[in-house]
Amino acid sequence: MQSSVQATDVLMSRAQSLAQTGDLSGAAGVLRAILAQRAAHFPALFMLGMIEAQLRQFGDAEIHLTRAVKIDPRSAEALTVLGSVLTELKRHEEAVTALTRALTFQPQNGHALLYRGLAFAETGKHERAIADFEKILKQDPRSIFALHNRATSLMALKRHREARPDVVALVRIAPDYVPALVNFVLLLLDDRKYSEALETGDRALRIEPRNHDLMHARGTALMKLGRHAEALAAFECVVRQKPDAADAHLNTANMLMELGRLEESLQSCDASIAAQKVYAPGHLMRANVLQHLFRPDEAFAAYDAAIAAKPDYHDAYYHRGSAHLLHGRYKEGWRDFEHRWQASACGFDRPKLQPAEWRGEDLKGRSIVVYAEQGLGDTIQFVRFLPKLADMGAKVTFLCHPSLMRLFGVFADRLEIVATVLPEQNFDFQCALMSVAERLQIDRDHLPGPTPYLFAEPELVALWREKIGGDGFKIGIAWQGNPKGLIDKGRSVPLAMFEPLAHLDGVRLISLQKTHGLDQLSRLPSGMNVETLESFDEGPDGFLDTAAVMENLDLVVSSDTATPHLAGALNRPCWVALKQVPDWRWMMGRSDSPWYPSIRLFRQQAAGDWAGVFAEITQALRSYRAETAS
Repeated sequence: MQSSVQATDVLMSRAQSLAQTGDLSGAAGVLRAILAQRAAHFPALFMLGMIEAQLRQFGDAEIHLTRAVKIDPRSAEALTVLGSVLTELKRHEEAVTALTRALTFQPQNGHALLYRGLAFAETGKHERAIADFEKILKQDPRSIFALHNRATSLMALKRHREARPDVVALVRIAPDYVPALVNFVLLLLDDRKYSEALETGDRALRIEPRNHDLMHARGTALMKLGRHAEALAAFECVVRQKPDAADAHLNTANMLMELGRLEESLQSCDASIAAQKVYAPGHLMRANVLQHLFRPDEAFAAYDAAIAAKPDYHDAYYHRGSAHLLHGRYKEGWRDFEHRWQASACGFDRPKLQPAEWRGEDLKGRSIVVYAEQGLGDTIQFVRFLPKLADMGAKVTFLCHPSLMRLFGVFADRLEIVATVLPEQNFDFQCALMSVAERLQIDRDHLPGPTPYLFAEPELVALWREKIGGDGFKIGIAWQGNPKGLIDKGRSVPLAMFEPLAHLDGVRLISLQKTHGLDQLSRLPSGMNVETLESFDEGPDGFLDTAAVMENLDLVVSSDTATPHLAGALNRPCWVALKQVPDWRWMMGRSDSPWYPSIRLFRQQAAGDWAGVFAEITQALRSYRAETAS
């Protein structure tokens, strides 16, 4: 008759045989039979826990492995498997504790290092994760899992350049290893190689068609390529596969907004917030959609919700600031607009200057360097405030776009205008140009200030008067901003839209357009004529000829570019065609501008409806000419 020990040994052998033949469920049944008789049998507990982990029965595995470790607390193997199971159960702190104990007994245990690194990474401790992965790679430089996870942690820390060699090595070692291909696609997206990212992602999707990370990356590449309908389809595929993917819902909302489907976009915003309860980007996107739906009270509530969800969310402050300014709330707007430097879509850098930031301190007898930022139109709009600093007793140095220095020569007796500042130059303070309005607490009562505040050079005015001649009603036109800028989306006007003006009796259309959009001059509608000017602002100084030409025109009609800002600063009559929800500086629901008394605004009544805008401009021009002729 067999002893109980002998019977247990026989059953263990049977369990091992079943496991070796792949019958894990059968082996588990035998092991449970052992434990029914001997509850503290370490080998059975350990083996059963391992089998349950392989079967992804992590709850049961954790119970049995915990019991095994209590029996033999020095078993590095049991501690390692327990740590891996705890990692799968998202109990990362407990996993780290178990795996660290395993590593005290077996410092070179690669599995323990790998799972501890994963647990560290899951809790955002990427530096510690990288250290564990590097210990593995010292033992095995070709370890696929260590290479991949080190790269993933480096990418989470935005250290893409350091991650790239690992990803490239992985793709070379294992060209069909999809997780590595996902990272490779993400690196290509980070490098703005969108077509290559799309091609690589599609190759990986042929290996693993239902990989939602790849499909999401595909949508991102298509979005960046401007293929919005295809991007939308990709993101919708992700949310079907993974309904709790908040970022995919968010990108779906973004694409629906790009396609003008605002109500559907709002629904996707709500889905993103439902998928991840405290999801600041979802609230921000929702706020922007509501802004375009002309529901400002709800929009501001959503901006506030985004900031409540993430108090250091600079993008939300920046967008809320723009919304405040759009609605004429200057105090709140300037305050939030200060977050523009940390916003993800900032797109510009501050110069490296040493002086302290000016926060409104007394400037009498002090020196301050103010630096231009953003576009030329912004600089023209805000340069008006610099004489106020001089009036406060400051010695003002303006670090300016080199091309605008001569145009701003009118201020030379009040401030020093320079293109560069040397490191050895000393100032008491520094300030960004658009921050001056916040420091001076500018509100609508302070606008527009003295106008004109810029002036064309008399010699150039006379020169262009002779070139242009005095015949007809002369309208300078500009239609295209820089298409590379995000701000240009929807604000440029097809040149053909100006056609009704060209057919009015006696009207001469004269192009003020430079660089972008000039190709449209070769595709004018039949019977439409636009005059062009030779040797127009070709030198290093910007807008000198434009300013002089404007002094010889009866009217300027333009899209939202730098051109209206120059016309307004010169106090020349200018009509601006605006998209339905314009840039903040043109505000909402008004036909005039507090910034420029000479400007009149014409707004789309429906998104993309330029025909309606130019029908209104054409009718207004008929009335305007009748009034000026009488």
